[in-house]
Amino acid sequence: MGCELLIKNGFIIDGSGNPGFYGDLAVGEGKIIAISPKLECEAERTIDALGLMVCPGFIDPHVHEELTVLTNGKFEEFLRQGVTTTINGNCGHSITPYSSDNIYEYMAQKGLISRETKERYKRTIPAWTNFSGYINVIKNKGSNINMGFLLGHGTLRWSVMGGSKNRKPTIDEEKIIVQLIEEGLEQGALGISTGLTYSPSKFAETEELIKLSKIAKKYDGIYTSHIRNYSGILEAVQEVIRIGEATGIRVQVSHLTPNSPVAFDEILIARKRGVEIAVDTIPKSSGHFKRWDRLLQFTVSASSKLFDLARNGSPEAFETPEGRQKIVNKLRSKEKLLIINTADPRLENRILKEIAFERKLAVDDLILTLLEKDRDKLTFCQGGLNRPDFPGTPYEDNVANNPLVMVGSDRIFGETDDPYAWYELFRQGAFPIFFGLCRQKGVDLEEIVRRVTSLPAHQFRLTDRGVLAKGKAADITIIDIENFGYPSNEEIDYTNPLTMASGVKYTIVNGKVALDDGKIKDVRAGQLLAKYGRIL
Repeated sequence: MGCELLIKNGFIIDGSGNPGFYGDLAVGEGKIIAISPKLECEAERTIDALGLMVCPGFIDPHVHEELTVLTNGKFEEFLRQGVTTTINGNCGHSITPYSSDNIYEYMAQKGLISRETKERYKRTIPAWTNFSGYINVIKNKGSNINMGFLLGHGTLRWSVMGGSKNRKPTIDEEKIIVQLIEEGLEQGALGISTGLTYSPSKFAETEELIKLSKIAKKYDGIYTSHIRNYSGILEAVQEVIRIGEATGIRVQVSHLTPNSPVAFDEILIARKRGVEIAVDTIPKSSGHFKRWDRLLQFTVSASSKLFDLARNGSPEAFETPEGRQKIVNKLRSKEKLLIINTADPRLENRILKEIAFERKLAVDDLILTLLEKDRDKLTFCQGGLNRPDFPGTPYEDNVANNPLVMVGSDRIFGETDDPYAWYELFRQGAFPIFFGLCRQKGVDLEEIVRRVTSLPAHQFRLTDRGVLAKGKAADITIIDIENFGYPSNEEIDYTNPLTMASGVKYTIVNGKVALDDGKIKDVRAGQLLAKYGRIL
């Protein structure tokens, strides 16, 4: 037998949950062609995996990389975690409908990209007018990882209704939204997503979501939800379950905090009574680090009155003391904001309340003073160096042992030419951190691997991924499992948004080695995925 790649002597965990075994695996034409305790194969290349774990490439069901790929398809932060596939378009934010200019405007209004980035994309990225058009743009650019996409309810609602309207869609508007969902699903989208704490999705009542989920169900799409935390975590999860029960659609609870173990129990109970439901969680996160200009942009985007000052280019509200005062007045939890990149050791890595008390200033006056000085790199951290909802502390038993829990790193839009503008830490280490948290609670490696491979593959109907078996796509990661990790609180450099995970030796995407003995290769072997093994 001949093959392109032979992986020998590895401890193979196939993603099914079955016990691992020592053996060999052969790859040809992007597929697994043989897997056995011992293979004889004339191989173009052999990787000796002695002492290493060989398993399916990990699937991250919750990221926001649909714009990042327009300028950088390298995705080193995923390859170094063993991730070969991501699901994009989460939290109601997506790349349809209508023109690419419309999408850039939506993203900029929501603070998800800067206005400078919006204008640069309009100049430099080929335009699209629908889901298929976007896919063609990405196919021409290429990606190091596989990508699937959801249709964002927020983007759809905003585009059709002319903004973030706090009302029900009219009959005509609803018809248009339905048509756009049908079009996107026919063209290869995997389902629909909502961000129910963000406008405009938060203005949608449950019945509106049920109607749209019935449409997605006809295409065997999935409904994923950033839940309405303000209604209580358990009640918000119950809304997702209600949508699943009312429509029969598969449902996914996005980035559920492990601080609510009763909500994880509710999901398992719903699954046992027939709801096809699963859940992803962020294993650990810092708060959001936002450079001063992005912090102000986010604040403006959250206020309709302030946004009126910010139309047509860079927000005019930034440009005057009066405008900045209005913005500062709207900042939430400002006393708890932490500042870095101050160039002043007396201020560095401290919260504003402490500094203001020390200087006998009001917090608002302190912020305005900081903004009036040399502010180029001044960065504010919202949520602290460890977020309380994703603290990275040991899981409760019922969270660690819940078979429906997968990792969703929730990687935010990174502007690759300006990574220091807005970032968070630890999410680039989501998979090794999850492995560590589960192993602490005695969960078997085979079960942990199943939850980040075949579980999300089945949930999102990626039928040719998620397990190592003959005929499946050759998405494979080879890991030094005892050194699979990410810097701890004590080790992390909080000023560095480019910190990467360690321990992954090789990551193979559709048979091509994209991470090669620790070195990134720009092979662009990633595919754009629809359901049931269809490649877009």
